[in-house]
Amino acid sequence: MNTTTRTILAIGLLGSVLAISSCSSDAGGEPEEALSSPTAPSAAEPTETSSESTTEGPSDESPLSADQVVEIRTYSGTYIAPSTEGGVITVEDPAVSEIPAQWAIVPVEPGSELYQLMTVALTDGHASCLTVPVGGDVSLAKCDAADPGQVLQVRSLDSPEQVSLSSSAGYIGVEPDDNTLTVFPTGDQLSSTLTLVTK
Repeated sequence: MNTTTRTILAIGLLGSVLAISSCSSDAGGEPEEALSSPTAPSAAEPTETSSESTTEGPSDESPLSADQVVEIRTYSGTYIAPSTEGGVITVEDPAVSEIPAQWAIVPVEPGSELYQLMTVALTDGHASCLTVPVGGDVSLAKCDAADPGQVLQVRSLDSPEQVSLSSSAGYIGVEPDDNTLTVFPTGDQLSSTLTLVTK
């Protein structure tokens, strides 16, 4: 009887061990399958975002650099500025001018030494150009590189920022008496000395 009882206990114990072992392997099997799931992304795979960012080129830059936008100071210390009436005047302080007194110096053609002085301020969405017509006053007009009054030579004087501005009509300067803009036939007058103030 003792032998039979031991045999039954041994068989029962063996069955319990096998049942526990079977449960452990099932429980461990499910996580292993989840880890090897093909739907999990791999860290080594490139994403579409990283691919797009590497192929994107640089943005286009403006053809004008910052040192081509200037204020023009006259010999008397005033500044050349557009007026609200569409003309050109001198102002004591460009910071308080009703219209911005900055000018863009734009080559007539790429690599050219001839320039147009274009207003930074826009009228009806368009810039205007400084014009020095033969026999006329310094004025503004719609930019037209074919207009000889708008084609200006910028010549350096004693220092790089000091220049003379001239067209076929003459040299831009100021009348010493009333500080108004005028056109001199030659650049011999001190009052035709202008200073480009970089902005």
